Amino acid sequence: MNPVFYDFKRAFLRPVTLIALAVFILAGIGLSYLVSISLSTRIGDFYSEFLAKLNLETGEFTLYYNIYDLEGKPLLANVETTLSVFNKISEFTPENEQPVKRFSFTAKGYYVFKTTLEKSVIETLANPDMDVFLKIASSTPLGYWEIGKVLLKLNGSEAVTSDPMILFIPASDIKLPIFSAGHVFLRDDELIISVLIEPPGQGFQLYFAISSDETTPDINNATLVGDVSTGLNVYRVNLSDFNVNITTETIIKLFLKSSESGTYSSDMFRIIRLETGRTQREITGIVVGSPALEMFSQFFPIVMLYLAYALVAKPKGIGALEFLIARPVTRWEVYFTRFVAGVLTALVSAGVFLATSNVGIVLLTGYGIESSHVVTLFIGVTGSLIAFYSLCYMLSTVVSGGKYLAVSIFLYLFFTIIMNIIVFIIAYLIYGLTPRLGEEVLGLQYISYYFNPLEFTKLCNLFREQGLYILAQYRRFPWSIHT
Repeated sequence: MNPVFYDFKRAFLRPVTLIALAVFILAGIGLSYLVSISLSTRIGDFYSEFLAKLNLETGEFTLYYNIYDLEGKPLLANVETTLSVFNKISEFTPENEQPVKRFSFTAKGYYVFKTTLEKSVIETLANPDMDVFLKIASSTPLGYWEIGKVLLKLNGSEAVTSDPMILFIPASDIKLPIFSAGHVFLRDDELIISVLIEPPGQGFQLYFAISSDETTPDINNATLVGDVSTGLNVYRVNLSDFNVNITTETIIKLFLKSSESGTYSSDMFRIIRLETGRTQREITGIVVGSPALEMFSQFFPIVMLYLAYALVAKPKGIGALEFLIARPVTRWEVYFTRFVAGVLTALVSAGVFLATSNVGIVLLTGYGIESSHVVTLFIGVTGSLIAFYSLCYMLSTVVSGGKYLAVSIFLYLFFTIIMNIIVFIIAYLIYGLTPRLGEEVLGLQYISYYFNPLEFTKLCNLFREQGLYILAQYRRFPWSIHT
């Protein structure tokens, strides 16, 4: 067997290495759950839409539901729906709400929920003195959101509501408006129109018109995007063909047209720009600041300290290293192969920890750490381990046995505790108790990272953030970089 791989096997398969790695793999799994819980317990960052219809005579209840993430992709959601009533003459409050029926379902993007209510429930909901209230709670890997809407009783037999509401008003006053829900997104040059609707007849077509000023567009200036069917309708339009520049002031208006039913028009509303990579950036931020990563960066170097002791310092102290060198191998070959074995252990251990964490996050949330930041974290963590291992390995060639342990443990404590204390003392002696003392301490800490092998991960993250900031500034003000 190759001496390098033989020594790597001896280093990596040591009980202390495997036990420490197992502990940090569990920490990586815990990090995955930490990220998932942090995201799922906050107010959700997603786009949900629903259209609800209730027939007060037959009890047929239909809920068209759809949910997107911030990039416009279908999102997994556990949905709880509650139908309640409250007295019309009293203001709606949670105390006045009387829950009548609850439903639950799981949706991956678009979902249609249909059921027939019991006769007793129908009688309660159809009470003319009561308003019907629909509450929908969506729990997703990206957060939680709850919304409530009053169902409008259009006539004696039907109640309807939607959110975000797109109400199509007929040109003729004798017809009822058409309720729908949806969003209009912009991804690069692609306009995405998402509409939940139940048209009152056949042959409806959807048109859109865009305006960049305060003028109200009409059907004559609108563009046909496609036919309308019951349920979810998604239309994609390449705006580069229209020579349109979308700004924050741009508004859009939708139209429905049918040869039998005439023309319907919606209110004007804004276009939503989809944010690519925002969820991954939030996950990355949680991971970078997590205790699990800090624990691995701070405590796994103890394993590297022990490896240098087990591979060189201890054999040297008991004379085993001299016995090995007496064989037909050079001192250089022995030291080199054992150093490379420790480096490979650092690479594999960091890779296993980060891979476990990222895979767990993907399985729980559907998203992972940004690929560029995975590389940065890997370089930072492995660089920190290798730097500290190199220092300990150098010491192991100079001193052996108990002396090595004493010096290496002191260096570990110096880099993890004492160095930070020294930074605070220096900042206080130089700047005193000034309002900017915190900023000055932070600046000195950044400088100390250059001389601390255990803080290489933070140094890599700092360089990455500075690079992203410069790149963002260049994209906004390209001339400022050259001045």
